Amino acid sequence: MARMTKMEKFRAKIDIQMDHIMAALIELRAKAKEVKLDTRASIEKSLDALEKNQGEIRSKLDEWAKAGKDAAGDLQKTIKRSTKELSKSVKKAYKSLT
Repeated sequence: MARMTKMEKFRAKIDIQMDHIMAALIELRAKAKEVKLDTRASIEKSLDALEKNQGEIRSKLDEWAKAGKDAAGDLQKTIKRSTKELSKSVKKAYKSLT
């Protein structure tokens, strides 16, 4: 089996984090259906924003994979930071619903 490059390892790590975040967002949407209607609209709006952020991170990841070596370092830092912030936001949303 061929060894993974640093780029492939990073991409795999972020893809796994994005899968976990997507699973959490799906669970949060299910929990949001259990709350009062007026609260649900606010929660769903927040979840929409989180999903949009996730999509933006995936786009940056694709851009990173195509970027030259110089640009890739900056994008990698941005992707790591954005993923960490998104993960924190999902955890915060989860706490507010449980």
